[in-house]
Amino acid sequence: MTDQPLVSIVVPTYNQGHYLPIALDSVMFQDYPNIEIIICNHGSTDNTKEVINAFLKEVGQQRVSFLKRYSPQTINSKIIRQEELRYPQNRQITVLQSDENIGGTSSYNEGFKAAQGTYCTYLPADDYFFPGAISQMVTCLERTGCDFVYADMFLVDDKGRILQHLKKPNYSFQACFSDWYHLGVCKLYRRTLHDTVGFYDPGYRNANDYDMYLRFAMAGASFHHIAKTLYCVRKHDAQNQNEPASWRHKGYENLIRESIICCERAREHLEIVSKGSG
Repeated sequence: MTDQPLVSIVVPTYNQGHYLPIALDSVMFQDYPNIEIIICNHGSTDNTKEVINAFLKEVGQQRVSFLKRYSPQTINSKIIRQEELRYPQNRQITVLQSDENIGGTSSYNEGFKAAQGTYCTYLPADDYFFPGAISQMVTCLERTGCDFVYADMFLVDDKGRILQHLKKPNYSFQACFSDWYHLGVCKLYRRTLHDTVGFYDPGYRNANDYDMYLRFAMAGASFHHIAKTLYCVRKHDAQNQNEPASWRHKGYENLIRESIICCERAREHLEIVSKGSG
């Protein structure tokens, strides 16, 4: 057992069976010991269910080996191999799935409602963490006492090539919400924020994170930027039929539309606060 706080990571996936194993491996092989993984699969029509089943089997059974030593003292001297389970065994894994497509935002919410961790986040099935990401974010939350931490990212293509280094600004409400949304998707926060503010709004299909974290900020949550690259976010191509429907069906245009709504709300809030303190 560990006395380090539990971290809940919700992994929503919709028709992303080809990406999902990389996302799950990036969580499983974190050096942070106390992680709960909640996989949310609602309505996928590809092989996602089979990928999840194969993953669960591999976690419990798949073994690997490595060369441990050369032993000249044995008869017909040989190299000794040692076997071990491929995956760490200190993860709690929950799968929430149905044949009904309830929408991405509602799928997130199913995961967060089931989360038990002190800290939580979500990892879209086509993204992945760098090793050590969770431990560094937990350390920052514990050290600073803040409610929400976020870090820098690489934007990558389907082959994993780095297209852009996405460096985020140090936190201010102005820079991260009023100018535009500049927190990014590499984040970890206190689960109790949902007790205070509620969950992700299904009325937002693409900018649900902008809306959610804006509500956190307006409720008084504190934020801290980690100036390290801890995550890879995948570039989407609306013309690619393998992309989730949320991106193919005017997803980028809707993201901009919803983000403008959130940006205007943030500016109205900042103006009210400014007048109140004037």
